[in-house]
Amino acid sequence: MNKPRMLVMATAGVILSVLLTVPAMADSSGATVTQPDIESQTVTASISDADTVPEEAGDFSLEGQAAVPYPTDIQLVEQADRNYLYKTYTVAANYDPDLLVEPAFSQGGYRYRFSEIIQRSSTPASASKTVTEYRTVDSATGDEAAILAMLGSKLPYTDSEGYRGELFLVPESLMINASGQTAYSYTVTETKRYENLSSNDMAAIPKTATKNGMTLQLQSVDWQATGNQDMGYSGIPSGYTAVALYSAPATGTKASGYTATATFTGEAVKELIGKNTYTIVYEGEQIVIPFNFIPLLIAGAIVACGIIACIVLWKMRRNVTIYTLQQGVPEFYAKVRVNRKKPVLDLSRVTDVGVRLVFDKRFVKSLYDQKVFVVGRYENYRINLTGSLVQELPAQTPPDSKAPGAGQPTIKTLEESL
Repeated sequence: MNKPRMLVMATAGVILSVLLTVPAMADSSGATVTQPDIESQTVTASISDADTVPEEAGDFSLEGQAAVPYPTDIQLVEQADRNYLYKTYTVAANYDPDLLVEPAFSQGGYRYRFSEIIQRSSTPASASKTVTEYRTVDSATGDEAAILAMLGSKLPYTDSEGYRGELFLVPESLMINASGQTAYSYTVTETKRYENLSSNDMAAIPKTATKNGMTLQLQSVDWQATGNQDMGYSGIPSGYTAVALYSAPATGTKASGYTATATFTGEAVKELIGKNTYTIVYEGEQIVIPFNFIPLLIAGAIVACGIIACIVLWKMRRNVTIYTLQQGVPEFYAKVRVNRKKPVLDLSRVTDVGVRLVFDKRFVKSLYDQKVFVVGRYENYRINLTGSLVQELPAQTPPDSKAPGAGQPTIKTLEESL
């Protein structure tokens, strides 16, 4: 690889290294301010009351406390050189508000840090349902008043779902039913009255009587004198009335106990997890970034490398174009560089054809009135540059071997060769 090409590649490597260094230096400068998600930058100009809780405020359960809920309102208040950011959240009443606090963050050129927690509102929650229950009691008597007293007027209620309340008796729902039968014996009696009897003779009184299909036996007779008595001292009444008592043993069954059922109804209430609204306040202080000279130094280094590269490329430019003359017609052969300090042009490979040399204008100007040494295959030339950009050389032919000095290249001026 020739020297000019190595210089070009070395210069390009320096420029590439500087360009690759720029992002790394910019990242390490500490001047980058992290911006939050754009959705969190919705800002209003005043503080609004957050007592109204939207339905979509979130799931108010203990599950998932690790995930901070999304704020329902974000407000920014500017005061002098400080900003105050208010973030309002509506969460379950058992949610720890400390979990809502964010670590320090940067936004809009300010550095925000936690200041305080404000509880805006607390909303309790509950659920209710209508409950109906039935209560049954056993009683020895079928007395309704006594049974109602046994049932009571209200009944406490609780269930496994957490509902609690009081149920109240519905008196008209009371139903009393016999719960069993027992046998017992008793006496059936009947009293009959027989009047206007002429005497108190038992033969005149029937010995049996019938009641409800039962035959009763005469048990006793009570005689009562009736009518006018004879005058005198005989004391015999003129008539009698007999009151006869009849009876007979009988058996029957009766209820041995009673079962009473009544309805109780009422509202049961279950306490639920309510909602709390908190406002987290962050105090923001403006971020002051010192002037960074590193970008200027990097830009200067890039410009300097560019200038050096241009100078190197300029100095390595090719300043002589060579054409071969085939029957007077020029044909491009090569483009080469001739050093100004040692102006030597090698044409030793060109034979049997004439050569046209086209010099760069700046090259001619830098070597004005100086000679360029041309090395040919058989003859060498000295070309005096006096301002002409185009020079032509005759075709070189092998010298006559019999001539004196044959085989040794000679040096001529261009005028001598022409």
